[in-house]
Amino acid sequence: MKKVRIAVVGGGFMGALHARTIAEADVAELGAIVDLNEALGKATAESFGTRWFKTVDDALAANAAEAYVVALPDKLHEAVTVQLLEAGKSVLVEKPMAHTLEAAQAMARAERAGGGRLLVAHILRFDPRYVQAAEAVRAGMIGDPVHASSGRFSTRNIGERMNGGSSVLFYLGVHDVDALQWISGSNVQNVFSRRVSKLMPAAGVNSEDAIFTTVQMSNGLAGHLYAGWTLPLNTPTGIWARTEIYGTEGMIDLDVRDHGLRIHSKGHTSLPDGLHWPEVNGIIMGDLAEEIRHFATATRDDKDFVMSVDEALRAVAVNDAILRSVASGRPEDVTPWSI
Repeated sequence: MKKVRIAVVGGGFMGALHARTIAEADVAELGAIVDLNEALGKATAESFGTRWFKTVDDALAANAAEAYVVALPDKLHEAVTVQLLEAGKSVLVEKPMAHTLEAAQAMARAERAGGGRLLVAHILRFDPRYVQAAEAVRAGMIGDPVHASSGRFSTRNIGERMNGGSSVLFYLGVHDVDALQWISGSNVQNVFSRRVSKLMPAAGVNSEDAIFTTVQMSNGLAGHLYAGWTLPLNTPTGIWARTEIYGTEGMIDLDVRDHGLRIHSKGHTSLPDGLHWPEVNGIIMGDLAEEIRHFATATRDDKDFVMSVDEALRAVAVNDAILRSVASGRPEDVTPWSI
């Protein structure tokens, strides 16, 4: 079976995690690490026994890979992704697709122009719990969706580490913006949002603590979205997430705060991640491994990706409306996103 050679752009935490998952995959091989930071890039590359390139130009000139993972800060996604797509590469870009709707649309236009292919790494699309929830709605198991709620909180040190480099809405909230629309089978049309900012400013960080949003959707469904980095540091899990969808004939309650394993030790309880990227017998498994497997095999076999570019654009368009509502203090319509 042919392995797809994949390079990773970005040698930080997520880049290194993707690099390790690629290196351990049966269907892929790690072609290179690309990072402007020479010390970080070389260290990450050496840890996986692969090459380091300073720029995407250098990697493309060396034919380092046939596919690329872009694991950079949100604001850098557009330029790198467009360059790779125009070079005819298959690209997996970390969520969110981009930091603005305009940047995301530019990426979509580059993909549509031909040559390259684009998959946005919405990891919940590979989580069996969320997939089963979406399938249950499609199968009519809860009747017609009536109202829903979806959101997540993480510990406050995540917001401090981001240091204003990304909104909580893009870093965390985009997961649930996509999940709510995907699972319910409906598009958000109008939002009314409020934010709270106490913890982050007190820590010297120019960021909101949390954003809460009421939504109206295309099938008449009313809903609620929320995202925040407000959990105390002693919270047993950094993934405090829940999705509920109520229908005319039933309901779905997706509670992912507890993955089934509880560790009580020296006065502290932890709830380890058992699905996103757990290490099992020395290998990264779970949703991230499945995402890499899908990206590699769909690239190799020229098959459709499980998530379309238009669906990823839809999530960014909703985020755009939420931020406009936070700023205006009024309900805001979602801007048409298709190109």
